[in-house]
Amino acid sequence: MEANHMIIGIQIVAFLFAFSMIYFAILSYKKKDLNRGEFFSWLIIWATAIVIVIFPELLRGFAKTFFVTRVFDLMTIGGFILVISMASTAYIKTKRNERKLEEMVRREALKNAKTKK
Repeated sequence: MEANHMIIGIQIVAFLFAFSMIYFAILSYKKKDLNRGEFFSWLIIWATAIVIVIFPELLRGFAKTFFVTRVFDLMTIGGFILVISMASTAYIKTKRNERKLEEMVRREALKNAKTKK
């Protein structure tokens, strides 16, 4: 019985976390920090998380397909995949921005060097 109370506690915390992330996505969208596509992507991700937290049995068949014994393990694996993909995307975008900034600084430096001659 004690384990059941712990699981419900984890579900409540996860639900509140996902709900707060939806709230932050709405705020970011209103501030124009997220475009419409990004906003709906985050909304779908966090709404899916809420459904999974409330009804974890929905994933039991999916977990068995991949020979994962517990739904929590499957969710952990999914979380790792999501975090790794987001980190690699952020890294690629950061490198692209660094390259663009470097090119812009070089152009400005060359333009200033030509005007000083």
